Amino acid sequence: MLVPIGVPLALGVAGWFAGGWPGAVAAGAIGVFLNVAVVASAAVWARQIGSILDRDEAFAVAPRPPGFGRLCDWVYKRTL
Repeated sequence: MLVPIGVPLALGVAGWFAGGWPGAVAAGAIGVFLNVAVVASAAVWARQIGSILDRDEAFAVAPRPPGFGRLCDWVYKRTL
């Protein structure tokens, strides 16, 4: 779970160097929105595609972006 935590922090630091506090807030919010997008896309996949497949097969072939595997597994365990 280091990547989902690290992305908003790294973007916030980069935004701070680029534009001070407003840049840090804006870039950190973009990192949080990225995490929300990964969670939402995993939930949509589980509802639409995962519901067609067997639970074990769906969990095995479910897409997991690099670094977001544990976050996606958390979503798949609750939705499949």
